Amino acid sequence: MVSNSEYLMSFLEGANSVAAQTAKKMEDLMFEDPSSSIVKARVFIEEILKEVFKKEDEAPYLTSLYDKISYLAKEGVIKRDIQQSFDTIRLSGNKAAHNAKFNDITEAYKLHKEMYKIAVWFYEVYSSAQTKVPLYDIPKPRQKDNIEDLVRKQILEMLGTGSIGVSQFQPNTPSLVEEPNGNTGLLKKDLGKRESYLLRELTRLKDSSQEAIENANQFSSFKNYLHVDRKIQLDLERILAANKERQGGSLILLCGSVGDGKSHLLAFLKKNKPELMDDYTIFNDATESFSPNKNAMETLEEVLKNFSDQKLKDCNDNIILAINMGVLHNFINTEHNKYSYESLKVFVEESELFSQKITTHYSKDKFDLLSFGDYHSYELSANGTISTFYSTLLKKVCAKTDQNPFNLALREDEEKNINTMVHENYKFLQNEFVQEQVVQLIIRTIIQHKLVISARAFLNLIADILIPDEVINKNLINEFDVLDHALPNLIFNRKERSEILKALSSLDPIHLRSKYIDEIIVDLNTLSNWSTIISGNVLDEIGSNWLSSFNSKGDLSGHTFNVFFESFLRITYLTNKEFVGKIKDKSYSEFMKNLYGFNTADKKTIRNFYDEMKNTIHKWKGTPKKDYVYLDQAANKYRLAQKLNLRPTIDHLHESTTEVLDTFKSSIVVGYRDENNKLLLEIDYKLYQLLMKVQEGYRPNKKDEEDAINFVEFVDKLMNFGDKKKELLVHFPKDNRSYILKRDEFESFVFEREN
Repeated sequence: MVSNSEYLMSFLEGANSVAAQTAKKMEDLMFEDPSSSIVKARVFIEEILKEVFKKEDEAPYLTSLYDKISYLAKEGVIKRDIQQSFDTIRLSGNKAAHNAKFNDITEAYKLHKEMYKIAVWFYEVYSSAQTKVPLYDIPKPRQKDNIEDLVRKQILEMLGTGSIGVSQFQPNTPSLVEEPNGNTGLLKKDLGKRESYLLRELTRLKDSSQEAIENANQFSSFKNYLHVDRKIQLDLERILAANKERQGGSLILLCGSVGDGKSHLLAFLKKNKPELMDDYTIFNDATESFSPNKNAMETLEEVLKNFSDQKLKDCNDNIILAINMGVLHNFINTEHNKYSYESLKVFVEESELFSQKITTHYSKDKFDLLSFGDYHSYELSANGTISTFYSTLLKKVCAKTDQNPFNLALREDEEKNINTMVHENYKFLQNEFVQEQVVQLIIRTIIQHKLVISARAFLNLIADILIPDEVINKNLINEFDVLDHALPNLIFNRKERSEILKALSSLDPIHLRSKYIDEIIVDLNTLSNWSTIISGNVLDEIGSNWLSSFNSKGDLSGHTFNVFFESFLRITYLTNKEFVGKIKDKSYSEFMKNLYGFNTADKKTIRNFYDEMKNTIHKWKGTPKKDYVYLDQAANKYRLAQKLNLRPTIDHLHESTTEVLDTFKSSIVVGYRDENNKLLLEIDYKLYQLLMKVQEGYRPNKKDEEDAINFVEFVDKLMNFGDKKKELLVHFPKDNRSYILKRDEFESFVFEREN
């Protein structure tokens, strides 16, 4: 805290007294004449720059602030963050100098902080003095300042909303509260005047929140609101209802992996469908031993003893066991001490849980099995992908209704005049096309990066893309911080925070190259007014407002232009359907088209894909002529090749007349056969991308072959389907000569030149 006898940037007096005194005048004018104080901020950076050019012995003839800042940034004298501070003050100074009505005290506050950043940078780089630099402190109106008490109070209240952190409230405090009449209140109103309800509610979506802890025996009102019915839940309900009529015991196996929602599902049914669950004992994560003396297999043996071969006939137990698929596989293949489980093993094998077949649920006798792994979180259609699950979950958070506690929290904050980038981001996400784009991005991370994204992980992601690291009153942050804290940058530019955000960063539209994006870059570099470019591409009012402070190429250069352009591209991508269609990833679209075709056994799609595969295999191995592929490496003086007639098979595929698929193989499965054998290959998106590049002429390197080891091994086995035992082609690439080595009718070898 700086005392009243001095001013914040007094430490500059020994290094640049003119700039220091200008900073003091700027502070003095803030409450009497904000417009003049903004002009003083511009004068401050002019004095700083004048001294920088002296210190650096730079003498180019530059007249404008824009040119001076651009030159120093290009030469590396000022770093990116300092360039942003210079440009922020320059742009606001221009507004104040050219607009007589521009008199915004919040703008003056923003510039004061940028001046401090520049002052500290200048002092640390160009001063040898040892003066202690004070921490930043927001200027506050003094009693002697000639302003009305009411205005002073409003300013102080505004400053009170400066930094809004989760420490200002208990994020685990329930917001859905049971009322005396038995009804559930949607929003608990217990925060102070300057505390944010929306921030509290959104914080509860985080993994660090108490709400993130899943317990099969507990289900809070908050989770109940966010719950979305899934097909696996409905199938389990049907099994439970059917088992009510069954005599004897029942064992239901919920098979999956960590974090796929088993605990959430069981807790939901226990709270909302007690009539189905009352007869069952739930064992969730039963691999944890009841006793420190028992390992996982011994624990399971104890849990399932009444379903052993010895006791199954007389068993009347009803058990739901949530279990990891790997643990189940080990259990049924382990020789146990007291009991045997051959009947259970036969049941699991008959379900084909561990095969390539899709197994959602399977029932027989006293056993039922549901596999979370074959219930997808998205659906396939001829027009691409959708996700009823993620879309419904996102609508629960964003719906503009009185039944949505998040929307009610937003309204409460608006009544209290609390507005941060959290609020801006939330309203931006309420745009239905933005929601659709977020869901499509999530589906792509699942397909391209093979992520498993549970409801909990998805909700944590929503919190991550809505809440920046520092939550500050929007009026007190500069234009560049607004962009930095905006959802489009939080979703693509935070890869260090989680595996999902890391995957999303690889889908950033700034990585795409297209003629359409090139045209936009040309327009931004040539047109004097950017307002038409922004309004013509960004189809969301909030997104447009984030960019509206920047009017032309003359406002920005170098790093600051890149900040604007990347933000512009990301905002456009999330709001403009036509733009998305123009820059879509062709390989992803083609993969999804083929995936749908194979899952519906569409013969036209499959035939075209097999033609492409034949071409790709020939190019991968190399070919001297049609229908022949090389057997050896290209380094040899001559090369051996064999004839390879590929015979595709589709008997592993199952025809479907359903337009929207909710159960399907997530990889393209191709098959080839000869007289005796059949080979199958699963092609995921990553392999598909590589194979399409090979088809277009790309030569795979050693790393490609290591990454595609399954394909390499598949092709090696496929080569056994060729005619090398009947004939070989010997090819001399240098002079393009070829010879045929084969057996004649008398089993003698014949070696002759090919025409």
